[in-house]
Amino acid sequence: MDTEVGGMMNQFKVIAADIDGTLCMKGEDLMPLTRSAIKKLHAEGVKFGLATGRPVDSRVLSYAEKWNLGFPFDFAIGMNGGELYDLKTNTTEKYYLLSKENIRKILAFLMPYDINAIVYVDGYEEVRCLKMDDFMISSKARNKSHVIVGGIDTLAEFDTGKVEVQFKGEMREEILKVVEANQNPAWIMTQTYFDEHHCTFEFQDPRVNKGVGLEKYCERYGIPMEDVLAFGDQENDIGLMKSAGCGVCLSNGADLTKSLAKAITEHDVLDDGVGHWLYDHVIDKK
Repeated sequence: MDTEVGGMMNQFKVIAADIDGTLCMKGEDLMPLTRSAIKKLHAEGVKFGLATGRPVDSRVLSYAEKWNLGFPFDFAIGMNGGELYDLKTNTTEKYYLLSKENIRKILAFLMPYDINAIVYVDGYEEVRCLKMDDFMISSKARNKSHVIVGGIDTLAEFDTGKVEVQFKGEMREEILKVVEANQNPAWIMTQTYFDEHHCTFEFQDPRVNKGVGLEKYCERYGIPMEDVLAFGDQENDIGLMKSAGCGVCLSNGADLTKSLAKAITEHDVLDDGVGHWLYDHVIDKK
C-alpha cells in the first residue's frame, strides 16, 4: 500500500476532507498535528476544502477561523456533494435536489418507526424536523438554527438536498430492512454515522455523492483528479475516495469505506489521524 501511494506524494494540488469522524469529532477543534500539516501544505500552494454532509453556509465556512487555520477554505462540498462553494467566485452551486414527492414517499414508510427526520430549507438558517429530540436540541444550540417541528407536510414543502434520518443504534437492522423493502431508483440511502447508541441514514438523489462535487471543482480549474488527496471515514465518503487520486480512510472508519480506500490511517480521529498521515506519507516524504 505504501509503495502505491508513495509514488504520488509530491504532486498533490488539492486536499478535500470530511469533517465529523475525519478531521475531528462533531463540534470539536482540530488536533494540533492536523492543523499544522494543513497549514504547511496550504502555504506551499495546496488547495484545501471540506467535503461534508452538512449544508454549506456561513457556519461551515467559519470553521476555518474557528480552527485557526489562518486562511479561508478554497472550496467546500456540502450536502454529500449536492452543493459546491468556490472561494474564488464566492458562490455556491446546488444541484440534484430531492423532490417534494420523493420526500413524502420516504417519510411515509419511515413514520411508523421511532425515528427523527430532518430537512434543510436554507442551510442551518431554517431546519425542519419531526420532533425536538436530544440530537436536535444539541444541533440547534450548536448551529443557532431556526427549527420548525412538523409532520410530512412541513418537511415536504420544498425540494431539498437530503432527508436525514436519526434513530437509536439498536434499531439499525430494523430500519435497514424497511429501507431495502422500499428501494426506489429516485433515491439512494447512505449510512453516515453508526455506533451502539445512534445511527444516521441520509436519502438523496442517486446522482449525488461527494466525489461529484470534487470533480466539478477540479474540472473548473483544470486540476487532474490524480493530483487530489481526500480523507473520509463513513460510507458517504466513498464517492470522495473513488474520485480522488488518493483516497484515505481513517482507521475509525466504516469497513466498506476502508475496503475501497487507497490507504488507511495508522491513527484514528481522536489521535490526530489526518495529521499523522500527512506528516508520515506526504510532508516528510518530500
